[in-house]
Amino acid sequence: MNKLLAFGCIAAVFTAISCQKEADTAHTAPATGKLVPVTVEATVPETRVTLSTGGNLPAWTQGDKIGIFTADKVLCPPFTAKTGGSASTTFSGQKPEYSHLTTAFFPYDANATLGAAGIGLTLPQSQSGRIADAMMVGTGNENDGFTFQNVCSVLRMQIPASLNLRITSSTPSSYLEKRAEVAGTSALSGEILLSVLPSTSKTLQMALTRSDGKVAFVNTTFTSGKGFEAGRIKNLGQASASLTFYDAALVADPTNQQL
Repeated sequence: MNKLLAFGCIAAVFTAISCQKEADTAHTAPATGKLVPVTVEATVPETRVTLSTGGNLPAWTQGDKIGIFTADKVLCPPFTAKTGGSASTTFSGQKPEYSHLTTAFFPYDANATLGAAGIGLTLPQSQSGRIADAMMVGTGNENDGFTFQNVCSVLRMQIPASLNLRITSSTPSSYLEKRAEVAGTSALSGEILLSVLPSTSKTLQMALTRSDGKVAFVNTTFTSGKGFEAGRIKNLGQASASLTFYDAALVADPTNQQL
C-alpha cells in the first residue's frame, strides 16, 4: 500500500509517495539513553476514532497507542491512552530526558519516519473494516496537548450478511499501490469502513468477493463533492442484495491469485 506523507500542521497537507522517495527525504531514530515518564493530552475535534452507536462524537478507546516525535526527530516508545470514551484523554509514555515533543500520530507505527517533508506512515492494505485503521496526525506539545486530524479518506458501506462478502477497493490509477481490502474468516456484515489514500479521482472501483470465490464489480462515479477527501467519511449506502456475481479475476492480481 502507498505511504502517506503527513505534514505536521493542523491543515495536514499530505500526498502519496513511493517507498524509495520516502526513504530519501525522511529520517528518524529510536529513543536511546535515559527516558523519563511524561503524560500528554490528546484531542480529536472532528475525526472519530471509534463510532458510537448513537452519534457522531469522537472517542478514544482505552489502550489506544499513539506515536510522538521529539524536536530532534526521535521516535519515542508508544504512548498509551489511560481511559476511553471521550474526545480528549491522557496518554502516558516516556521520552528522552530534556527532549521536546512536537508531532504525534495514530495508530502507533514503529516504522514511521519524520523528515523535512513530514511524517511517513504506511496505510495498511488489509484492514479490519473499522475506523481505527484511519490515520491521524496531531500537532502541539506536551504542555498544551496534541490536536489530531484524520489524513485518510474513509468509505462507509452497509453490507447485508446474506451476501457473504469480502471487499477490495481502489481508485483507478496505480491499482496495486492504492488497493485496500477488508477480509477475514467470516462474512462481512453491518457497517464497514475502509480507509484509502485521498485523491482527486471521481471514480471508485470496488470488487465484492463472495465466499464461493465469485466476484461482483461496482464502479461508481461521484457527481458532486470530492470523492476521496481527507478527513471525511464518504457514505456509499447499502450494497445491493441483487448484485450479479461472476467467475472473474482482477486483471492486476498475480496469476496465482486469480480464479
